[in-house]
Amino acid sequence: MANKIDYDKITQRARVSIVKDIIKHIGINGLGGKQHLYITFLLNHPDSVVSEYLKEEFDDEMTIVIQYEFWDLKSDNHGFSVSLAFDYGDEKIYVPFSAISNINDPSEDFYLDLVPDLSDIKKSPSFNAESSKSDGNIISLDLFRKDK
Repeated sequence: MANKIDYDKITQRARVSIVKDIIKHIGINGLGGKQHLYITFLLNHPDSVVSEYLKEEFDDEMTIVIQYEFWDLKSDNHGFSVSLAFDYGDEKIYVPFSAISNINDPSEDFYLDLVPDLSDIKKSPSFNAESSKSDGNIISLDLFRKDK
């Protein structure tokens, strides 16, 4: 007897593949016109890397906006890192694809729901997202250097 087809797993994999393609496209080409993305992800996912400040400010989920004030968008097979401007200063975060619950570009009437998956946890990137807030506007670059 053949194994049952797991349609949910197959469609989830396809959704994650779409998100990977979108992030990769933006990383290479930037955004066009009025395009912008809202990406909602689980902060408590073990591979999400954000500062304690952001974890305290938001509950379980956080929505980021990829539009004007972002840079260094890079992706790997498991997620993406991006630097964003926040009220108190700039911060680099890492979002695993398996932590994303939805992605939305209202300028293109695009919305995609995903089911966050904690079963395939990978090692987080080597950077630490802790921010330095001596005056609320300064962040140390040492926080983002790779370990040698």
